[in-house]
Amino acid sequence: MKILVINPVGTPIWDELTLKHLKQIANPGTEVVVKSLPQGPESIESEFDKALAEKHVMGVVARELLGSREGEYDAVMINCFDDPGVKALREVMRDALVLGIGETSITAALMLGFSIAIISTGKESKAIYRRRAAELGLLDRVVYTGGIEVPVLKLREDETATLKALEKEGRRAVEEYGAEVIVLGCGGMIGMAQELSRRVGVPVVDPTITTFKVTEALVASGLKHSYVHAPPHAIKRFQALLSNGV
Repeated sequence: MKILVINPVGTPIWDELTLKHLKQIANPGTEVVVKSLPQGPESIESEFDKALAEKHVMGVVARELLGSREGEYDAVMINCFDDPGVKALREVMRDALVLGIGETSITAALMLGFSIAIISTGKESKAIYRRRAAELGLLDRVVYTGGIEVPVLKLREDETATLKALEKEGRRAVEEYGAEVIVLGCGGMIGMAQELSRRVGVPVVDPTITTFKVTEALVASGLKHSYVHAPPHAIKRFQALLSNGV
């Protein structure tokens, strides 16, 4: 099994950290390749950032599938909670599963408790992930959305301070809003879920690690996306990207 993990930002600072954690939990025989974007926003903290990143995500996937490597990957995983490019890639990828850490981790959280909280970065996250809950039809299940006042690019500068901020938000979600499960809303928080769970007393979903294990399970089960309503012209345009070496 071979899984392509894309950090959809124009900086490689997350690649080594992501690879380290995923190798620790990967099944024997699973090969993990982590790539960031050659250009694009350094972080995704708005719809505008997401839109800027999506075209570059298409380009990275196209380059990885060029020539003899086409069909080599069993799955593509987008390591950003906003899932940039996931819907577009699902329209055109026939041989590989495509998952994003946002949709997948929220879905997994539904199996762990009824009331879900999403905690990301920035106060704007409250509105952004409230909309996301509505898009997924989960407004009755997502009881709290919020963000810590630590920018994405500074999450690992002082991990003690980051965890303290997450704990404060987590306790608020549990004690004031009745959250039974917390989903961390950023791939940059990888590896922090277990300690946060210990502090706040509820399951905490690490979106990157959870999505990776779900990806392995779905690939091993032989499951892929349905393409009943995929537009044929999108496939042709993606094939043009492949042939042009974008």
